[in-house]
Amino acid sequence: MQDWKKVFSSTQLATASMVMGMLNENGIAAKLLNKQDSSFVFLGKVEVYVQVTQYDFALQIINDLNLTSIEPD
Repeated sequence: MQDWKKVFSSTQLATASMVMGMLNENGIAAKLLNKQDSSFVFLGKVEVYVQVTQYDFALQIINDLNLTSIEPD
């Protein structure tokens, strides 16, 4: 994922999926990277990535949703 940049992360899969869906609806290609533990889903995060060229537009959309763009690692 060399040309992709993390634009959002959450401990909630549903929230990250919603963000990815909103980005896709606005013409931004987005991908999920699930780093949650398969046995303990409360451990780890789900990250949303977009292409570097669409990063600023993606952040604008996320900010319009009143969500924090990236949680600290």
